[in-house]
Amino acid sequence: MEFEPTKYFLQSVGSGKVFPDNGWTLDAPDETSPALIRAVYENRRLSLRNDLPGLYRYADWLPITRILEHSAAPVTYRSEKLARKIGLENLWITFNGYWPEMGAMMKTCSFKETEAYSVCARLHPGNSRVLVVASAGNTARAFARVCSDNRIPLLLCIPEDNLDAMWFDHPLD
Repeated sequence: MEFEPTKYFLQSVGSGKVFPDNGWTLDAPDETSPALIRAVYENRRLSLRNDLPGLYRYADWLPITRILEHSAAPVTYRSEKLARKIGLENLWITFNGYWPEMGAMMKTCSFKETEAYSVCARLHPGNSRVLVVASAGNTARAFARVCSDNRIPLLLCIPEDNLDAMWFDHPLD
């Protein structure tokens, strides 16, 4: 699939300094005080990209350089039965997980998968650096799955007591 990387730059909320993203940037270069950095997108208005899979439908406002395999997105639906039961007329629910009948296809069954797909898609193609993730649960599972499916080097650090939480629907690469 041909994808043009999202056009954006990073900005320090503290100083206002603008700088490019190298895929690994976590703070503003040459600043002495810690400050939040944010992505500022060329497209000021979000347009859904129905030609892209899963989470990447929101690519206009995701700091990404590529599309990864097997991305899924949360599913939002109107709930009639629960709404009626609790006395509401207009109830919408967003589901993160695996529920194929509703179109929810997050294989790790966790919203952490959205984090893994957006972080990993920020890394430039051909990246040879190793991503390091420390987690005791769903974040570890999500990054393990996404990195495995997309051949992204990963060092995963998890407590030995949590090894049994690392289940997958197929073997990892």
